[in-house]
Amino acid sequence: MANLQPPIIDSHIHLFTAEHLPYLAWTSPTNPLHSEHSISEYLASIPETQRDSFKGFVFIETDRVHTEPSQAAIASNDEKALKTSWEWTIEEFNFVYKLSEQNELVRGIVPWAPMNLGVQALERFWSLLELEGESNKRRKEMLKGFRYLVQDKPKGTILKKEFVDSMEWVWRKGLAVEIGVDVRSGGIWQLEEAVLAIESIVKKDVPDNVGSFVINHLCKPPLNTSPADIPSSEIFKGWSGLLTRVASAHPSITMKLSGIFSELPHNSESYLSTHSKESVILDLVSPWVNEVFNIFGSYRVLWGSDWPVCKLGFAEIYADIDAGSAEGAWETWRRLTGVLMKRAGIMEKQSEMVWGGNTVRAYNLSVDRVD
Repeated sequence: MANLQPPIIDSHIHLFTAEHLPYLAWTSPTNPLHSEHSISEYLASIPETQRDSFKGFVFIETDRVHTEPSQAAIASNDEKALKTSWEWTIEEFNFVYKLSEQNELVRGIVPWAPMNLGVQALERFWSLLELEGESNKRRKEMLKGFRYLVQDKPKGTILKKEFVDSMEWVWRKGLAVEIGVDVRSGGIWQLEEAVLAIESIVKKDVPDNVGSFVINHLCKPPLNTSPADIPSSEIFKGWSGLLTRVASAHPSITMKLSGIFSELPHNSESYLSTHSKESVILDLVSPWVNEVFNIFGSYRVLWGSDWPVCKLGFAEIYADIDAGSAEGAWETWRRLTGVLMKRAGIMEKQSEMVWGGNTVRAYNLSVDRVD
């Protein structure tokens, strides 16, 4: 008899309604994701066969539009100016928080924060999220960390003192620092800078109750590399070496097993044009996933769907399959992840941690809200 799916807590999803589309910095009417992606649509993407196993998700910010307030506004705590600059990022937190009041499957929220502007700006933003005081206790409990994407920013962004100080401030508060870099499109330098920044923080004397660093999507490695060439490729060796360094720097540093469909080659002349595409997908991805487990172990890897972004690569890769009869992106990635973990030699108890236990720990989720 086949083993049942362990409890799942999705560590990485995005949500936005049609009303939010004008306030997303990355989209336009021609973008395939330029439509409503609400909690009801997300839950509908999970098949009935997995509903009993599914225990919730962590919301990750969706890159809302914002402007940078002046240093004078930050220094003087000009609340009106700050609210104007950060209006839609604050609204996003409030939107997801309201969802959490209606649906217990919302386990945690990781909003955007102005980490590039330094600790004082971060403290102003914290205040505007209304997290302090007894009446706001639950709001504070739902906040699990912050993310400011650096994958599309200039060199040196994450190494600036303001950014490093902000990451340390968040980490010392016991919250997650969400790290998004892109080795394939941006270059290995992005990971190099992230590692240097994290090392500069964790090498200091720190208390035991710090938060976590959560690195997104395996750092988006180049999954178009031929499987036979991966072990000897310079990019693989550089990627592996940097992850080995950062993983050994502190036990609170974790990695998300997510974002794969977006990084796979999608064009018709790629490996994935063959009838055995799932076998090819597994061969392309396995070396990178195996290495992540070798480096971080099974107790510091978190499963995430990256919904709805996962639908983009999935739609292209599986374009020749009848959409009416095929399982969706969420379920396909869940199923392939099970195969990848078996290939990596992850045992059943270890896999339980990857599916949900590690997410509970990395984001300090309340256990009684997960059981």
